[in-house]
Amino acid sequence: MTPQTRSPVHRPVLNRCSSLIAACLAQILIFSGCVGLQLSQIQKHAARDDHEWIAAQAINCQRASDGCSQLHLAKGDACFRLAKLGRKPAVNFACAADELKSGLALIPNGDASEVPLQHQENLCESLKNLHKLQSGQLAERTLDRLVEAAKALYQLTPESVPSVYYLATARLMQIEPLLQDITATARVPVCNRLKRTLTHALSVMENARENNQADWERFADEYARLVFDLGLAIRLADCR
Repeated sequence: MTPQTRSPVHRPVLNRCSSLIAACLAQILIFSGCVGLQLSQIQKHAARDDHEWIAAQAINCQRASDGCSQLHLAKGDACFRLAKLGRKPAVNFACAADELKSGLALIPNGDASEVPLQHQENLCESLKNLHKLQSGQLAERTLDRLVEAAKALYQLTPESVPSVYYLATARLMQIEPLLQDITATARVPVCNRLKRTLTHALSVMENARENNQADWERFADEYARLVFDLGLAIRLADCR
């Protein structure tokens, strides 16, 4: 039996395929090298707390990969730290929110178990603070983003001190605009939602105190303020 030979017709096709594969591999290597180099530079500046430099870098990669995710998260962290220090808070909280969101979205395979909880928490904090600095439709869009981020944090750590705080805060922010001229028809659902949110927050507070949960000390003052604001909203809504 004579061995089969490839026809001359097939050879150009094979050659084109080989060229395409080689080109793809070259692009992957170049991409990985560029991302690796930029990440290395950012890590060096992060070690020196040079957040200004990191925040000024353009992060262009949008491919789901560890490298791209880490680049966006690193820039988001730098912007977040600058905003918390009071340096251009509106600009840097917006930067932090955008970059942290991108970095979390680019985690390979969308594996929720791999989401860094602190980054998800910082995303919520950035959006909460950004909302305070905005008005009109821009503030409404930021609030929608906060609700989405708070729900994502709650899914990652149900009933945790941070997740309940941000979810309750977002719900209060949604209700506050309704309190100015609340109607009799709207009062019942608004009051029910406020009371449920307050009860939930108080329950988490009590449980966190009794069990000395790790996150409680960081959020004790925030919860005290939240509970006060919820109580004030209940009084403004004239809830029965």
